[in-house]
Amino acid sequence: MEVSIDLEVIWNRLSNVNSLMFIATSANNNGGWNGAGRGSVVVESVDKNIVLFHENGTWQSETGKELNFTNVYRWTALLDSSSLRLEHLRFGHKHAVYLFDLKQKDNMTWQSVKPHVCQEDLYTAKMKLDGEILSLEWTIKGPTMNESINYSYQ
Repeated sequence: MEVSIDLEVIWNRLSNVNSLMFIATSANNNGGWNGAGRGSVVVESVDKNIVLFHENGTWQSETGKELNFTNVYRWTALLDSSSLRLEHLRFGHKHAVYLFDLKQKDNMTWQSVKPHVCQEDLYTAKMKLDGEILSLEWTIKGPTMNESINYSYQ
């Protein structure tokens, strides 16, 4: 039996994340970004509708090169529109980079409402919940980009 993954269910899962894994693939293979990463997530509850993801981990390319990474993302539950907003805080809280709003597409899938535009590249995302695993699939398309990053948050 399928269970609808509504805003409350997604929000509860986001609030309890503590680890991440991801696989990055580039169809163009022009940047050497094929690889996998894993790390920890510290969730900071700012208020009842905002949580911050403090991500910290290591990414390893297919060739074995390792890089450490840190990210801070702000998730906001937009109750009036039953959607989620995702922002990257690489420039701090006051200069958040808006990525997109996610809205429920069907019982199991949330999808970006509009793509995030970065120069000539378009970023879209799809989110699903499978048991305890929250997956967030990014797709980046552009003149020189054809990439996907598949995150698994637990």
